[in-house]
Amino acid sequence: MKPIAGLPLRNHFLPADRKDSGLLIVMHGLGDRMESFFDFPSFLLGSRISYLFLNAPDEYVVGWKWYDLDGQQETGLRKSRELLRKVFAHLEAEEGIPTDQIVLSGFSQGAVVSLYTGIRQEVPLAGIGALSGYLFGGLSESTEESKKTPVFMTHGLYDDVLPFQTSEQHAEELSEAGYKLDWR
Repeated sequence: MKPIAGLPLRNHFLPADRKDSGLLIVMHGLGDRMESFFDFPSFLLGSRISYLFLNAPDEYVVGWKWYDLDGQQETGLRKSRELLRKVFAHLEAEEGIPTDQIVLSGFSQGAVVSLYTGIRQEVPLAGIGALSGYLFGGLSESTEESKKTPVFMTHGLYDDVLPFQTSEQHAEELSEAGYKLDWR
């Protein structure tokens, strides 16, 4: 595992066995760091796909954050989205990984960022994965092209930070808007 030089976020890249496989981008939650997810490949597809672990851009009391929780969420989400757009552009231009082979996933704040970014994409992603997240700002800025991107959402029933019902409601909104949704 090694970082990809030139990306605007601290990162670690774990390449697949084959060059033409897809890429799973993994983003952590509030107060965490990318290192917490380094064991993900052992639970998922192993070396059949590549993994890019990203660290949030801003320091938090403990760990890192993708955006503030003090009413300035949208400012931070827009910043994170722009950073991800730069990541996508670099991956395509320098690493030969097109956007349509990238699954953008995250946990908690990382899930919110993945949904926020994914539904605004002009070029569809291979997928969006949102684990214990929600859809910030609704669907008013979603693109028709992004509806070609499959979305996987899941949420813990006993989550004491974000209610299950919020995530479930947002999953229904995505489905009703025409997204190919897998909700569990």
